Amino acid sequence: MFLKRIFILLISSLLGFGQLSPAQAEEVLNPLIANINSQPGLLLNPVPTEASVGAKFSLNGNLDPIAEGVSILRQTKKGEKWSTVGSTKSKADGTWNMSVTAPLKSGKATYRIVVDKGDKPKSDPFTIVFKKAQVNLTAQSAAVNPANPIGFVGTLNPPANKVGVQLQVYDAKKKQWVKKASAKTAADGTFNFTIEASRKTARYKYRVITTTGLTVATKSGEQEVAVVPRIEGLGPNGRILGTDVARYQGNIDFAKMYAAGARFVFIKSSDGGPNAHARAVPLADQWIPAAKAAGLLVGQYHFAQIPNTDDMNTVVAAANAQADQMISRWNAHGGYAPGTLPLVLDMEQAGVPRNTTDAEAVTFVKTWMDKVANATGKTPIIYSNPTFLKNYLNSDPSLANYPLWAANYFDVSNPGISTKVGCLNTVWTGEGCNLRWTFWQYSQSGPGKTFGVSSRGIDLNVFAGSAEELLALAGYPAAP
Repeated sequence: MFLKRIFILLISSLLGFGQLSPAQAEEVLNPLIANINSQPGLLLNPVPTEASVGAKFSLNGNLDPIAEGVSILRQTKKGEKWSTVGSTKSKADGTWNMSVTAPLKSGKATYRIVVDKGDKPKSDPFTIVFKKAQVNLTAQSAAVNPANPIGFVGTLNPPANKVGVQLQVYDAKKKQWVKKASAKTAADGTFNFTIEASRKTARYKYRVITTTGLTVATKSGEQEVAVVPRIEGLGPNGRILGTDVARYQGNIDFAKMYAAGARFVFIKSSDGGPNAHARAVPLADQWIPAAKAAGLLVGQYHFAQIPNTDDMNTVVAAANAQADQMISRWNAHGGYAPGTLPLVLDMEQAGVPRNTTDAEAVTFVKTWMDKVANATGKTPIIYSNPTFLKNYLNSDPSLANYPLWAANYFDVSNPGISTKVGCLNTVWTGEGCNLRWTFWQYSQSGPGKTFGVSSRGIDLNVFAGSAEELLALAGYPAAP
């Protein structure tokens, strides 16, 4: 309040070099108050031009000369007649304050102030418009990291002082709004909250309701804030590190995996072989929620099995059926909820008969990828090694439209190069043998114990882009 008065005095000195009074400067700052002229003996401070339905507001001023115990009347005009509807008495210093409760319905009223003494000086009439209050709420950030502060600012319009406001968050499990914090509005109707974000990554909905000070309660619209994982570059060359797992990893401690530096994991969730699929499903059903609870971004992958046939219709049918398997698994785990990476088609020699032609492999891949993309709304990723890509998926340049997860374990900076044969040209290979990859599986011999798995080794991967890009790929807005 002290700073505000200083600012008002500064405004009054700048505008007309002192010709504006502090009260007039206050009106410059706030268009919802007005200066009202009064007859000698009565000084009326600026009055509100608007007030919230059911809210309390004040009318105040002072007497000149000073007099104590004098009745100050608030009158309203009905037709041509003025009637007294409220009163107070002046204090020892001549000041007076009158608390007024706004009516419960929208409308307007015309008032005047009268000193009930002597020649009864009075103010000019003034009109106050009463409106149903609106609560505006703004989150100061659309995304924060776990346990970090979240700031909210808001306003009650028209302004009302000391109105109780409560910040609530929606509990999706209980399907109800839950209290997070309480505050009171300032004289100008503003309020703010600072709370600690959840430690669980998810999207959260917040709103504000009025609790006291308004006889007609109101609430704000909803504000959504995402709690997003903290992503650091802990892999080779400062890239973001991740893993991928299947049944060969045995028991998995995902919290330990996160502590070791992994920030994402791809989990085998589907397989084109019936027996392999049956083994993958229960493990993935256990691992996917556990990995998300540990703070990891999670993707699911399907191991492709191309049928041993020279009938292209059979190849297409198999691709469609295996796409349906992946779509079903994706649905079973909530679709593309925040924290979910794109689905992956794992294409390896182990799932492809050696007499499979380039045309059959390309047809299988495009059929699977396009069906999954259409069903899920997001383009899947193809996983393979550059040698397989060169031998089986090199006849259709449009394949390069799919993001690539490249597997290459040579200790080189470019996964598109072999230390034995040099550049492995594929449809994803650009000028200078630059392989365009999104993820790179650079090792299959990461220390299993360190990363929380019971197997001796574990696959290690890095992401090609920034933390913001990875979060966006997983359905999160970027944290500040």
